[in-house]
Amino acid sequence: MSSDVNVVSVVDEICALGALSPELLLKLRTVSRSNLGERKSLQARLYALDGESLSADEKQLRRAAFSWILYRHDEARAALKDYHGALADLVRGEMALEERRADEALQHLKAAAQKHPQSQKVEIELASAQSAAGRLDDALSILSRLEGQGLKDADLFHAKGFVLEKQGFQERACEAYEQALALDPAHAQAAFRLAYYLDLRGEDEKAVELYKRVTGQGPAFVNAMINLALLLEDGDDLDGAIQSLKEALRVDPMNRRATMYLRDCIESLDMYYDENERKENERLESVLRIPISDFELSVRSRNCLAKMNVKSLGDLVRKTEQELLAYKNFGETSLTEIKHLLESKGLRLGMFRDEENKRARAQRMRTGNSENAALMKPATDLELSVRSRKCMQKLNIETIGDLCEKSEADLLATKNFGQTSLNEVKQKLGEMGLSLKPIN
Repeated sequence: MSSDVNVVSVVDEICALGALSPELLLKLRTVSRSNLGERKSLQARLYALDGESLSADEKQLRRAAFSWILYRHDEARAALKDYHGALADLVRGEMALEERRADEALQHLKAAAQKHPQSQKVEIELASAQSAAGRLDDALSILSRLEGQGLKDADLFHAKGFVLEKQGFQERACEAYEQALALDPAHAQAAFRLAYYLDLRGEDEKAVELYKRVTGQGPAFVNAMINLALLLEDGDDLDGAIQSLKEALRVDPMNRRATMYLRDCIESLDMYYDENERKENERLESVLRIPISDFELSVRSRNCLAKMNVKSLGDLVRKTEQELLAYKNFGETSLTEIKHLLESKGLRLGMFRDEENKRARAQRMRTGNSENAALMKPATDLELSVRSRKCMQKLNIETIGDLCEKSEADLLATKNFGQTSLNEVKQKLGEMGLSLKPIN
């Protein structure tokens, strides 16, 4: 299936065709496991089954099949108790295959192939069961015959790649996975297997791109999410690694590997330290201790800084442009003068605010109570007015926690942010049981 197809409509079209065939059922599985929106569409169909104008048998089949596709195997098995149609063996075989009960899968899929002798799709699934049961020659024989008949199918090449992989032919397996992805770029299983081997070869950039295709595709791809996180961490993208591990835990909350790696990533956020950084910090500290009186500033700038109790460069860089401009008699001319002074020393206004926000964010991530979960939500969740949102952007506020690190004075010092906007922000935070930073 092409990646630019509206796959949600494909789910609806398949479900509207009436009785399901093996081909339609397996296509439904593919499209529904390729995207979150597709799974939601199928889930809605499952919930609406009782209101559908279908026969009792067809409803029962769909209940079993939809539940299986959505990884609800217990519900699928319960639905199959009262269904004995021609597709029952196919659904039972697929579930057994996913649960790694290879012999049982083989038994059911052989029966399915006998009931649907013209279905090449069922033969591909039978070959997958043969492979899982260790009967690699039998599996490859089926797939080679189908390929010889001119069948160009992503599932065929994925199954062939898996057999070749088990036989130890890794290069040929990767070629088969590439053929599968050429036919269907959204084929999650082929993307995962190819990414795994690219990862082993050290082709990190290609592996990351493929792992990202399957992140969020459900419980079957938790390992892909973990592998992606490890590659991102190696590339110093800790935020991306953390998000990938959180997604893994969302679909598999008890996954010990994901839990362990997530803890390590979060701790690494503010632990990176080396000799070069130590030397740079020592140099920076000596610069920040330089008193403001050592510089030739205009009378107006000196007086304003004195009123703000700014005595050193360290005090000055902790101020933002908005805070300086909020002071009486401090205008753009004084601001330009101050910025030029700081630039000559490799400094900038507000430079420590970003680090302080990062450390505060890391601390919130380390603690897992419900309040901190709220703090990690994006600030856009507050649904503020346009004026308030622009203020958030000016202050580089990304999360609700970043906002709670600001005081009323910080917000009111921002141009065009007045008491009305402040009241709006306080009300929205209050509804969540949160508040702005108190003024010392």
